[in-house]
This record gives sequence, C-alpha cells and structure tokens, in this order.
Amino acid sequence: QRVITRHRDAGGEDHAAVTQAEFDRRLAKGDFCVSWQAHGLSYAIPATVQARLRDGDIVVVNGSRSALPLFRQAFAKLKVVNVVATPDVLTARLEARGRESLDDIVLRLQRSSLEVCGEFDVTTIDNSGALELSGAIFADFLRDQLASRRR
Repeated sequence: QRVITRHRDAGGEDHAAVTQAEFDRRLAKGDFCVSWQAHGLSYAIPATVQARLRDGDIVVVNGSRSALPLFRQAFAKLKVVNVVATPDVLTARLEARGRESLDDIVLRLQRSSLEVCGEFDVTTIDNSGALELSGAIFADFLRDQLASRRR
C-alpha cells in the first residue's frame, strides 16, 4: 500500500494517507524504500516491502514512470508493468475522478509520457478498453511470474 500525502477520501486507490509533516518524519526515519513527488503530492513505498522480497514474495507496487531509476536502486529484480491508455480515455477517467479541472488534466497529459525510458524489463498493458480485459492480462502476467519462479 502506497503512502501518499493525499486525503483518504480523495478517491482512486486504497492508500495510506498522511500529512506532509508525517511523510517527512517517516522519510527521515527510514520508513520508505522509495519515495518521490508528483502532481503536488509526496508518494512512498514502505520499507517493509524489502522484507517481503527477502522472504521470496512477489510484490506489486504502484509507482511512477519518472521514479523508475529510484525503483531500480531499491529493487534488484524489477519488472515494470507499464499500464497505458489512449489520451481520450485517460482524460475521461481523470475527469471522472473529480480531483483536477479539465485544464489541469490537459496540462498533466501534455507534460507526461506513457513511455518507459531507460533499460528496464517492461511489459506494456493497454488499459483503454474494459477493465476486465486489462485485469485479465495483468493476472496472466502475474501467473507467468509465479510459474517462472517455480522452474
């Protein structure tokens, strides 16, 4: 579960909501293995993820393309699932969340890229259609990862 300086009731993902002061305190204490800023918010992955990986678990985290170099530093075995959608679908979904104005959404989409830059092991999933379809593709990806660990 990501830690985000966004109110818990803001919609979207189930996240651990904290104030900026709490985030900064936890960052200084070493509670996070990866942290970054985006869209005026602070985001982090708890350091407890490292213990799960040492125990042999597969861990799925929601990150940011811009923070991928930080993820590579934190995780020796990193597989990137790049979830993309067409601009019109992204605009409609962001607008439906109600957190940003249409002007802010347009600016956000203009300054961000859906490409993963750098040397990463990337699987891209097009999420422009039905959630069930892209969800099934992601589930297949996870099953493949689990199967490859058993070999």
